[in-house]
Amino acid sequence: DTLRYSTSGVGGNWVRVGDPNQAIFETFTTADPDLLRNFINTNPNADMPESGRSQPSVINLANHLIDWVMNAHPEEQARGALSLPYIEAVPEGYEPVNPPDNPEAIKFISRKFTPEEELENVAKSVKSYLDSFGEDEVKPTIAILVPRNNRGVEVIEALKKRNVEVIELISSTSTTRAAAGSLNYLLSYLADPQSARKLSKAYEVWRRDWREEVEKAEFVKVVSSLIQRVHQVENFIAPSRSGDNESDWLASISADEAEQVIEELKEFRVNVQRWLNAVTLPIDQLVLTLAQDVFSEASDLALAHKLALVLRKAADDHNEWRLPELTAELAVIAKNERRFIGFSEDDSGFDPERHRGKVVVTTMHRAKGLEWDRVYLMSVNNYDFPSGMPNDRFISEKWFIRQGLNLEG
Repeated sequence: DTLRYSTSGVGGNWVRVGDPNQAIFETFTTADPDLLRNFINTNPNADMPESGRSQPSVINLANHLIDWVMNAHPEEQARGALSLPYIEAVPEGYEPVNPPDNPEAIKFISRKFTPEEELENVAKSVKSYLDSFGEDEVKPTIAILVPRNNRGVEVIEALKKRNVEVIELISSTSTTRAAAGSLNYLLSYLADPQSARKLSKAYEVWRRDWREEVEKAEFVKVVSSLIQRVHQVENFIAPSRSGDNESDWLASISADEAEQVIEELKEFRVNVQRWLNAVTLPIDQLVLTLAQDVFSEASDLALAHKLALVLRKAADDHNEWRLPELTAELAVIAKNERRFIGFSEDDSGFDPERHRGKVVVTTMHRAKGLEWDRVYLMSVNNYDFPSGMPNDRFISEKWFIRQGLNLEG
């Protein structure tokens, strides 16, 4: 902040646009609210309070929150977290026009829920709401906002059990995780080439483009199941040249399996042999080699390049790491345990309008700037959002830690 001041010149040429109320959690670079407030207090400024995003009742609710925080928050130190001006609707005759006022659209559920009960009730409500549109051509946009990524995963699972189509916007998109997961399966096999189970997974990844076609998907299941039954993988991948069936698994099953299956296994074997020969390459080159054989979409190929660079950096930072450790690093992304931005449409610029009739699950933080027809805010309680009230509840210290020591503190 000081550096920016020093480069703006003696007379000052810095125009700063921002909202200190949007920086409560310091979620942007140099987003400490006091930085902007100090700038406002010491320089000419103009308020821009109009917002065309919300209906008047939602605006009134937001303004009430400003009032409550500034004047009635139990913790006096927190009363400076929000400040004026109040939000105002766009004046008549200007664009965009605010949605019509509808106080009934705001629902507060005061009943106490266990986490499981809340999950069940929200999933049930969403399903009922979607079903009410029946065969209507125009479907609503819907979002469920959660405080943490792991809660979002639980919500997604509950919705899928009810056959509700879900759009995931958690740490990384489902497209990104699917691509990372595919590469992870391939590297897992190359790190353990004697595993028939991992080889069968590698085959499924190799034929990932066949998943959407029922007949081909069933064929992949048959071949994958067959590969899992290989007792000695080397007898399939690198049979001896003696010609006897014992050392060539593929030759031993040729009489019992359909010609199409045998040809498929031969083609797959050629690819696996090439992958195994590439294991000596640096990790980034190995990932790119694999990606060329299993990805057809440009976004997946671009993502593979990005993942290759991440793994190359990990390898440079940890000289002792070999393929098993690098595979585990990729698994962290595939399992949604680390934020990773890919190249799918949902990563580069999310538009709720493209997902009408589906349910977007994301965090409250990531939902900033997005709009939906119906939004569920989960975990709005004094456990996830304590305010110093007498009935606040907190995560207790681990019972087994000596004398209740706060290890993080």
